[in-house]
Amino acid sequence: GEGSNEVVLAINWADTALAWGYRWNGEANVTNMMTDIAAADPRFSYTLDDYGYLNDILFVVSDGDTLHKTLFSYWESKNNGSSDQGLAQTLANGDFEKWAEPAAGVLVDSFLVEYGEYTYWMYSYVYPMTIYPVSVPVTDTTPVIPVPVDASFAASDVLYWVGEGSNEVVLAINWADTALAWGYRFSTPTSTAQEMMEHIATADPRFSYTLNGSYIGDINFIDTAAGMTTPLGVTLGNWWWSLLNHVAGGGLSDVLHDGDFYKWGDISVAVITDSTDMGSYMDYTYVWPYTIYPVSAPDTTGGVTPPDPQPEHGPFCGGVGTEGCNAIAANDNQFVAWATNVVLTRGPQKITNPDGPFASFGGDTNAIGPATLNNSMDAVSLGDGGSALVTFELPIRNGEGPDFAVFENDINGGFLELAFVEVSSDGEHFVRFPATSLTQTETQVGTFGLMDPTFINNLAGKFQIGYGTPFDLEELASSENLNIDSIVYVRIVDVIGNIDPQYASYDAFGHIVNDPWPTPFNSCGFDLTGVGVIHQKTVGIEDHDITRITVYPNPCSDRIYVNLDEVQRVELYNMNGRLLEMFQPDDTHFMLDMQQYPAGMYLLRVGNNVQKIMKK
Repeated sequence: GEGSNEVVLAINWADTALAWGYRWNGEANVTNMMTDIAAADPRFSYTLDDYGYLNDILFVVSDGDTLHKTLFSYWESKNNGSSDQGLAQTLANGDFEKWAEPAAGVLVDSFLVEYGEYTYWMYSYVYPMTIYPVSVPVTDTTPVIPVPVDASFAASDVLYWVGEGSNEVVLAINWADTALAWGYRFSTPTSTAQEMMEHIATADPRFSYTLNGSYIGDINFIDTAAGMTTPLGVTLGNWWWSLLNHVAGGGLSDVLHDGDFYKWGDISVAVITDSTDMGSYMDYTYVWPYTIYPVSAPDTTGGVTPPDPQPEHGPFCGGVGTEGCNAIAANDNQFVAWATNVVLTRGPQKITNPDGPFASFGGDTNAIGPATLNNSMDAVSLGDGGSALVTFELPIRNGEGPDFAVFENDINGGFLELAFVEVSSDGEHFVRFPATSLTQTETQVGTFGLMDPTFINNLAGKFQIGYGTPFDLEELASSENLNIDSIVYVRIVDVIGNIDPQYASYDAFGHIVNDPWPTPFNSCGFDLTGVGVIHQKTVGIEDHDITRITVYPNPCSDRIYVNLDEVQRVELYNMNGRLLEMFQPDDTHFMLDMQQYPAGMYLLRVGNNVQKIMKK
């Protein structure tokens, strides 16, 4: 190596001890030193066990024999005479790093020892007295294989970026003889390696990864549009190791900052050039690729030109403030009205524990009227799979662009608790907006996990507090039993978020919808703050004036009395929006029998007016 820092590395093989010198600038650890020496000196190599720890150190001497650990030996390390952290030990200028003591020695004697009821063997070792400096290897017959310089690949070399924000990280993946790189952008001060992998796997259909518990099992890449038939993956004798800015990382839990270089592969993912039968295991010799290639953006057109317009293909618009974002602020003058009534059906705090507590944060008043601009407490929580059925003074109609918007209370633009949105003209037939979720489903988004809105379409809760998700009734123009010019009911249904198929919610294209779960709090699930109307049906000649309804007693036990200011058709719905009764009364004053119905909330609709009824 080169640089102003110097370390001596000594290796003790039983009756032979050899030493190398290592120079560097910046930061380095023992792994960096061992890797650099192995790359520069073809006589020297080392292997790791299945857990990433040092297994053996090997040296080929002039007669072709190989030094390696001996019977009853194992490897320990010391830094300046004291036990250290092994491969992860950080080096400083002037250090003396030695491997072998106290286990790798010459076995000179063995004897039985009795200790109580136990009998075991004791071994006696001696160690070499002299450490010999190795000479420069002969390179004319054994070429040196250089280690690729990752720093030569910069963010400016990236061709395909995933995510949005001012912070940038380069991700490089080293598959044996191929190394590829992506760019990852994020807006929060930090992100994690797992979040980066999730975002890239969701955005790039060529890229995927599997987990072995909380660790990487394999990373794959296959570009069928480019003619690939077999995915890149780990090969015989390989496992995955991560480097953060060229230093051994902590895997998926690594915290990333702007400007970081993150690489998977070193020190284990390489081309196997040789293998040695060591009895109970195989020892492998590796080389690494020289060049990291930037990937281009994936072809998501499905072979269709121009690109396929179907909504299952992202990316969609990003968060508030990004180019093309369609969020609508709560104080936008487009809104002409807000929801006036709501019927809540709360879901459990944790869908896998249906006998546990249900969501309880907030109430009816938090869902009606104008949405809050910045008060996250002005919300009503639906719980896992819960719903809110809202009505309006006048129906919503189809107009130019979005016709209404649904608001949630996310405070940071990334904690996205999502919900499906359904509409109905008659309270019996509900039609759901075709939602899309392209968030990866390999790993559950955690309780406080952040998400990328560019993977989400037609799901309420996509934007931060004070900004509504818009919905355009024109999308439902061909739906049966729906009059898009007279929408009386809007139903918001919480996305459960659990990726277990037993409990999962699915989008319109069969994708599991992954969002923060579990959230075992009284404020769990989608938090509704309001539903704003942009295009409202006006009262014309063909419409009845709004009929006033008076009901009593309310709550009721078995019957309720109704007063109208004119005779009109009466409709009774349950809390799920199902029509229970429809009749034309003989008089403006009549009694409604509620004995046959269970306790709960009901809606009584007359013309364009809706009155809530509570049965005890």
